[in-house]
Amino acid sequence: MLIGILAGLATGALWGLTFVAPRAVAPFSELDLAVARYMIFGLASVALMAWPVFRPTGLSLQQFWIAVWLGLLGYVTYYVALAYAVKFAGAALPPLIIGLLPVALALIGNWQDRNVSWRALALPLGLILSGLALVNVSAFSHAPGGQRASDVALGAACATIGLLVWISYAVINARVMRAP
Repeated sequence: MLIGILAGLATGALWGLTFVAPRAVAPFSELDLAVARYMIFGLASVALMAWPVFRPTGLSLQQFWIAVWLGLLGYVTYYVALAYAVKFAGAALPPLIIGLLPVALALIGNWQDRNVSWRALALPLGLILSGLALVNVSAFSHAPGGQRASDVALGAACATIGLLVWISYAVINARVMRAP
């Protein structure tokens, strides 16, 4: 239990770095950061595949290319959009927009499968949206650190692109995983 809690805390902290790192590596561009990040992930993955238990088995060539495409869409494209969102809008606004992901996926999932009545979802989804708005209302009311409103708007657009990319990734990945 303790290891699970610590792993969850570490995961949350590392996820939070996603919104800080683009500003912390100032001499490097967002694209440089994304390339370095995913090269490290790729090298770590290749190193892990030295052990047979970590090697993917039974993938067709089509499945392999779908996985590559989903990786580019869901990770590289998402991260580049998010890094530019942080660059232009600061670190407060992008998590607000990306924070809509669970709500959006719940709505899409229920729209596709109709597992829960819309009436039963209305209150929880309303509370989530209200909480996101209340916690981050200052991000909408003024530009952080004297930034221009146009930069904040561009950052919000980049964060929205990141949100749409991640939603697309999740929906496509779910379909691929359900396919025989």
